[in-house]
Amino acid sequence: MKKTKLLVCCHKESVKGDDLLVTVKAGAALGKSDIICDFSDDDGENISALNPSYNELTVLYWAWKNLEKLGSPDRIGLMHYRRYFYFDARRKDAVLKTSVPKELFREKARLSEEQIELLFRHGDFIAPSPSKRRSVYKQYALTQKIGDLDLSVRILKELFPEYGAAADEYLSGKDCYFYNMFVFPQDLFLRYAEFIFPILERFCAERGETGRLFISERLTGIFIHKLIQEGKRPVFLPVLYREGNGEGRLTRFAEGWKKSKGLKQKLLMLCRLIVKRRRESRRV
Repeated sequence: MKKTKLLVCCHKESVKGDDLLVTVKAGAALGKSDIICDFSDDDGENISALNPSYNELTVLYWAWKNLEKLGSPDRIGLMHYRRYFYFDARRKDAVLKTSVPKELFREKARLSEEQIELLFRHGDFIAPSPSKRRSVYKQYALTQKIGDLDLSVRILKELFPEYGAAADEYLSGKDCYFYNMFVFPQDLFLRYAEFIFPILERFCAERGETGRLFISERLTGIFIHKLIQEGKRPVFLPVLYREGNGEGRLTRFAEGWKKSKGLKQKLLMLCRLIVKRRRESRRV
């Protein structure tokens, strides 16, 4: 059986992992939290101090540069302390929610080495079930600065021209891969890191390191789409939330409402809030 390590990014809750789940303290270099995890993203070569911009990707960078600390596993995944994969591809819900305590969450998520082995018999990598939008590009334009996405795509095409067609097709398509979550074989994990970080570094150099890099999710989506174009088989899994995930959502919605332009954008935001809350009311 191949060895898998699933990285769980943590910044609010103290939790220890096991042989399969590995918890990593995100933004540890900033010293804002005393939570206890298996690892910290400031150990070894790292960009931990950039966590306010890079968020969970500081954990990804740490794993990329310190893979031997994880035992050089055959597969590497990335999840979040309140957002996990639900490891059953038969479930079609895009978003699920559970009130199970974190100590029992692994069992509830149907997470085991055996289950991961089974899933990889049916595909080459694991990604979140796609969310449907009018288009990836239009969805970003409704919620973020579209100039940031345009800049990142320009940089992508300069650094990785072979991804240009995949970028255009993905951004014009309706399937969005959110959350920066995945389980990749080691070779795809290394390829992904070597793809996304040069783009983000160049992006920050041109735009300046101000604010969260929301473009990272779109770059991850482009990478996933490129893999599919190449004939690699995805296993799409639902996302499973622990209770409490919705904290602050109404505040963010209100802030977005003020910034949105026109009645159409406001109605779209309201519809998505209602739909998302309905989906997250489903429990397993």
